[in-house]
Amino acid sequence: MNRPPDIYLPFFAYGLFKPGQLCYSRIKDLVASSARCTVSGILKERDGIPLLVFGNNYPPIKGYLIQFIAGREGDAYDRIIGIEPDEVYRWSIVKVGDSDANALLGKRADRGSSDIEHLDEWDGRADPFFKQGIAEVEAILEANSSFDWDYRALLRLQMAYTLLWSAIERYAGLKYHLGKRSNEKVYRIAGEKCFQDALKKVVRNRREVYSTTDLEKYTLDPDDPDKSIRYYYQVRSNTVHRGKAVVRDYETVKSCLTELLFIFKELLGDSFEGER
Repeated sequence: MNRPPDIYLPFFAYGLFKPGQLCYSRIKDLVASSARCTVSGILKERDGIPLLVFGNNYPPIKGYLIQFIAGREGDAYDRIIGIEPDEVYRWSIVKVGDSDANALLGKRADRGSSDIEHLDEWDGRADPFFKQGIAEVEAILEANSSFDWDYRALLRLQMAYTLLWSAIERYAGLKYHLGKRSNEKVYRIAGEKCFQDALKKVVRNRREVYSTTDLEKYTLDPDDPDKSIRYYYQVRSNTVHRGKAVVRDYETVKSCLTELLFIFKELLGDSFEGER
């Protein structure tokens, strides 16, 4: 995606780039001012991504009018298009009162999307993976805190760990880029200071796990966030559980689930902070 034709127009943010949402941190240091405002439109959602359909006869949709620092407008728009939104959005000019603003409107918003009914504002923290999903993971972890020899506790923790990773992948996809390459997006989480700090809080010792396909070694190290995110992801990928190793597998999954749940809740809290 290219920059909008007129980069000196302000930006109307109604979704991921609103203050307090996942992508605001990408542009925050380039914002000169932001003010609450509305445009006429309807909100849709596809795969957790908000889509605005603009129209003069539609009801008001709430968002923010963001003015970038003079001389840094191009940098700001480059950061916006850095999430690779070209398959999801297109640039358009919308009316905010009597002024024009650039906005990312939904591309082919009628395909595979659903209306966000009874809402005039989108809030990413209400995503079911971030709310109900995390609550379910917590409940499963609490209910299966000890091992049983009929394997049910292990299987339930595996299910919870998979659900947790679904939420993490949603987070990474919305925050870093909207394209494919899921592994690459997930690994970028290691660069977040909040991840690094939370990792050191909850992990005390180094651990190792081996891939069940090629026996490659992965290391959890509180002083190495890049290795650690790959360790947690590899535990997600290890689905073969055999014989005597079942108790060890239970302890591995339980430890990873406990640690990564704490870390992810810290990430959500940190990423959804900001002006409201």
